[in-house]
Parts: sequence; C-alpha cells; structure tokens
Amino acid sequence: MKISVIGSGCPTCKALYNQVKQLKEEGKIDAEIEYIKDVNELVNRGIMGSPALLIDDKPVHVGLPESDEELLEIIKEHSK
Repeated sequence: MKISVIGSGCPTCKALYNQVKQLKEEGKIDAEIEYIKDVNELVNRGIMGSPALLIDDKPVHVGLPESDEELLEIIKEHSK
C-alpha cells in the first residue's frame, strides 16, 4: 500500500504526514509513505482542499483527522 499526503508544507499538512508516519512506526500500518509539497498535484487531481490523503493514488480524505484512531479507520477502510 502507498500512502501519500499532499499539501503546501503548512503545519496542518506536516501534522497529517507525521500522524501517518507515527502509525507506521508503531506497526499499525504497513505502507510506503510520501509527502508531496507540490500544490499543483492537488489541482491536477481535482482536489479542492489540503492536506489530502491518498491511498494507492486515490484521494480518500481531505483535512486533518481528529485522532490517530480516526486516521487509522480511514486508512483501513480504503486499503481493502
């Protein structure tokens, strides 16, 4: 599984990337993780907000989830 976070590099975008990275470090997810700071990627994919969370190149969430548990549920739901 590949998880991408796309954002401008703002604190919220960095927070989402760090949240995903932490889940991987804790062994809760097994994924390749990348952080894309090119906002043109958002426009090219038709995403109108940031940060955007993509799983296997498909947008699954925009914004910062309220908790690690919510993020983990989003990832599990869309990685099937």
